[in-house]
Amino acid sequence: MLLVIDIGNTHVDLGLFSVEQTTPAQTAEFAQDLVRHTKYPTDAAVPNNLQQLFASLTSPLDGVAIGSVVTGLADNYANLCRPYCRGPVVEVTGHWDWGLHIDYDDPDKVGVDRLAAAAAAYHHPPQRQAAIIADAGTALTIDAVDAKGTFLGGAIAPGLKLGLQALSAGTSLLPQIELDAAAPLLGKTTAAGLRSGALYGSAALIEGLCARIAAELGDPTTVFLTGGDSPVLQPLIVGVDICDTALVLRGLALAYNRYTS
Repeated sequence: MLLVIDIGNTHVDLGLFSVEQTTPAQTAEFAQDLVRHTKYPTDAAVPNNLQQLFASLTSPLDGVAIGSVVTGLADNYANLCRPYCRGPVVEVTGHWDWGLHIDYDDPDKVGVDRLAAAAAAYHHPPQRQAAIIADAGTALTIDAVDAKGTFLGGAIAPGLKLGLQALSAGTSLLPQIELDAAAPLLGKTTAAGLRSGALYGSAALIEGLCARIAAELGDPTTVFLTGGDSPVLQPLIVGVDICDTALVLRGLALAYNRYTS
């Protein structure tokens, strides 16, 4: 089994993949074979969560791939995983082989989660079709890959919760509130208005940017939605073809497979 760890600013996602298929030509099939997916808050007790996973294994891990956008955490996770792994334990970086051409000033500045999601989207059947990837996490990112496999970059905006936090921190009277998937479009209270703005505003932002990017690409395009808030947003967005909360994990698995093959 391959353990893939996606360390985000808000959550850590753990994915266990089968490693029966290991050739670069089979990367799409390999990335689909996710047999377990769990997540927990980034600030939670790391050893406890990993120990629970390790205790459930019937044999040592074949490898570990770690992608992180949080400074310093990847090494901690790698050190915890090594005693339970008989293969490579590696941190995936922007300069790895993603099966894409990266048209970006510095691939290591993109964010490994964005590259992973883009790689998984481009190699998703039907392969080698232009893709737009909206990731609704702590930040909201919308990236594009053209039909030739070129990562073209994208747009970055505050995520739903981060936007609400910024409004509360940057104003005198707006309260700190929690999201509500059932929020009305027209809020009758300040709290309801904030929830509406976060929920429907983010959905409109994603829908609008995806439409603009698709028009610029000019090719048949598959639109992917991922990230922790994607299940809440999916019903509100027109034009999403595939919603997959494990898209980043699949991309990290693809990169690891190319690295070890």
